[in-house]
Amino acid sequence: MSQSQPITKAYATLGRVVVGLAIVLGILPFAALCWYAHPSADDFLTANQVQEHGHWGYISYMYMQWTGRYTSAALWGLLSPVAYGNITEGYGAVCLLHVLGLPVACYVLLKTLLGAQFSKGTVWLASGVLALLFLFQMPSPAEAFYWITSNYNYILPAYLTLGWLAALLCLGAAKTTSGRRKWFIVTAVLAVVVVGGNETNALPMLFGTAGITLLQSLRQRRIAWVYVALSTLLVVACAVAFLAPGNYVRLAQSARQFTMLQAADKAALATYRTLIGWVGNGVLLAITVLLLPVSFRLSRVPGLPLNRLAQRPEFMLLLMPAILFFLLFVAFWTTSTSMPARSRNVLYLFFLVWWFVHAHAWACYVWRRYDVQAMPLPRTAYWLLVVWVVGVFALGHTRRMRGREPRDNANNIVKAYQDWLGGAAARYDAQLTARYAYLRGQTPADVVVERLQAPPTTILFSDLETDTNDWANQAYADFFGKNSIRVSAEAPATTQP
Repeated sequence: MSQSQPITKAYATLGRVVVGLAIVLGILPFAALCWYAHPSADDFLTANQVQEHGHWGYISYMYMQWTGRYTSAALWGLLSPVAYGNITEGYGAVCLLHVLGLPVACYVLLKTLLGAQFSKGTVWLASGVLALLFLFQMPSPAEAFYWITSNYNYILPAYLTLGWLAALLCLGAAKTTSGRRKWFIVTAVLAVVVVGGNETNALPMLFGTAGITLLQSLRQRRIAWVYVALSTLLVVACAVAFLAPGNYVRLAQSARQFTMLQAADKAALATYRTLIGWVGNGVLLAITVLLLPVSFRLSRVPGLPLNRLAQRPEFMLLLMPAILFFLLFVAFWTTSTSMPARSRNVLYLFFLVWWFVHAHAWACYVWRRYDVQAMPLPRTAYWLLVVWVVGVFALGHTRRMRGREPRDNANNIVKAYQDWLGGAAARYDAQLTARYAYLRGQTPADVVVERLQAPPTTILFSDLETDTNDWANQAYADFFGKNSIRVSAEAPATTQP
């Protein structure tokens, strides 16, 4: 025994070092690519509208003329560098904050769920692993991190939603009146902020809170007034956001092609394909099995927030598919198109959290029902699962195991390294920098610029079109003081303008 303990500690230390190194290497290319990011599309449109209405006037203008997302509009108008006339200054810094915010948001939630069962270092490692899983096959890195309009509209509210869930758990665990009051205020403020971000964040929060209110009331056999108050606040905030005049203006410009039945049919199929795509490579299942011994130990801890959240596995089983179906249905019915990748980024982050909590809930249910006293994992099975996970991360970019779209199960980490170290990001940055200099020089009022040469898909959301009447082209032209701008229809030359 005296010799085995140091060996065990050595292997544990080595494992932590390897995992920590993997986390750093996984996040590194996304952080590096921030300095090659450039504004596009709505970024320029926002700057033009801020110039016309002012930073604060822009917020009310958007509410009345385009969207009820009051939080996002405030962030666009007040905290976007492009809204202050800066094209590259500060843009990468905002992108970097969103990249680094991912493990921080995961840490806040995991630290709350796990309580004092693990050291801060271990929780940070777990948060990094969760961040890697998100980065690995998120639908669109470009629309998550490298397009500020989307950053403030989708991924930042998603981070705040994870913080809101942590605050909600603290509210449920509070033992004193002052503690309950404090956490109710934190939860309420975050709820109002998140609802004003985007419907993809607001609706899961609304449905989840309503479900928790019902379950708590049934469990306590009395009305859970604190959750009723929170649900009421969410309903009011959603009404303010969803019933904004600007939403009706925007929807009036979208021609509906699907009936409710057709939208439901398409949403059901899209829900199935989305869920299969997210779990099809087996990584989540493998990591879930690897974590079963840890899950078993945690299931024995009374009052652990994770165990409180996992009390109703059947409710959790229905929650995520139902929310995903409803959001896809709304997208098909109102816009006649599927949910954009930026919305699916948010749902995938929520899905990852749901997956592991849901798996823990069902595992606890089985262990209780069959009075399981231990949950060992055979060494052979352990190493086979580890090899599988490492293999998928290393080779996932060469073969898609599931999914119908080109980016389904794509290894974004490998692709980010290719765009960074392969030179695509540097060429993209150089070409756009040269384009800005050209547009600010003595150029005609109607400008033709070259197409981007093999742009990096990791960081590019969109560029100019050949049609000068395209709304993004018009916003680009207005920003640079031109009558019109478009890209050449021919293949790009080796020099820029």
